[in-house]
Amino acid sequence: MSRKKNLRAWTALAVGALLATAVTGPAAARPAGDVRGVSRVAEAGAQRTVDVTSTATGLQAPATLAPGTVTFRTTTTVDGSGWIGLARPRPGVSWDRFRTTLLKIINADGPDIIEGSEQMRTTGVLLGGTVIYPDQPASFTQRLRPGRYFLFDYKHIRDAQPRHRTLTVSGTADGTAPRATAAVTAKLIDGRPRYEVTGTVTAGRPLVFRNSMPEGQPAEAIFFPLEDHVTEEDLLAWFAEFGDSGQFPEDPGPLGEGPGGLPMSAGVSSVLQLPLTPGRYVIIDWLSDAEDGRMLLKKGHYEIIQVH
Repeated sequence: MSRKKNLRAWTALAVGALLATAVTGPAAARPAGDVRGVSRVAEAGAQRTVDVTSTATGLQAPATLAPGTVTFRTTTTVDGSGWIGLARPRPGVSWDRFRTTLLKIINADGPDIIEGSEQMRTTGVLLGGTVIYPDQPASFTQRLRPGRYFLFDYKHIRDAQPRHRTLTVSGTADGTAPRATAAVTAKLIDGRPRYEVTGTVTAGRPLVFRNSMPEGQPAEAIFFPLEDHVTEEDLLAWFAEFGDSGQFPEDPGPLGEGPGGLPMSAGVSSVLQLPLTPGRYVIIDWLSDAEDGRMLLKKGHYEIIQVH
């Protein structure tokens, strides 16, 4: 996919706010890790991995799983597919209701973002996922409790028949999470959205992504490689061209394709295994503020890092 087409895809799907508000509580997953500041959760059994694949015609995913810690290995076989997310709907909430709320939030219109964000409080909890591309598989790890979940492809959420599968979780808990070398935490610092990076982000090694934003504010973390000549001033000049609620400018900007972690509710964390290579990256949150509908990126929610 070309740089311009890739960024235009974000206009339709991620800018503004892909997902609405987050809810803390027992649904929040807190995977294990070996990084300072990352909670370690002891669970019996070995690491469990299941495959979720977006193809040219649909989404291949398990229909049932046992509870506990599960690693979802995500792949796609074609361009234009493969932003695979996970959500836990509230009791009685249908896929259609969940999707309707989601569509209000991703249209880059401030009032609709605020309304959809409020509605999501009683609609579901967002448990993350991965942005991937052909030949660039990734994985995300979550701890599941018994109940009903939706696995779906954000890239096809606007389709007449959007790709999704209902996942039923029941039985005896099992599984462990991969050990991470770094943690990336979305949080407010001095009242502004920031990413706090601890440990060493290392190519080929898992990292923890944690949403520590205030209740009701989702967060995501997309990792875009930066060419050597691209400065922070170049990025800021491009960010300034965006509309307040996430409308993309005509200028495609200096970024290409980037893998990453899809939106999570506040209080939720996941372990990500992303196809990163050594070099400079910028972490970006394309979502908007659930309170005022303004793009978080324009409020400073980005971070330039070095992947080792």
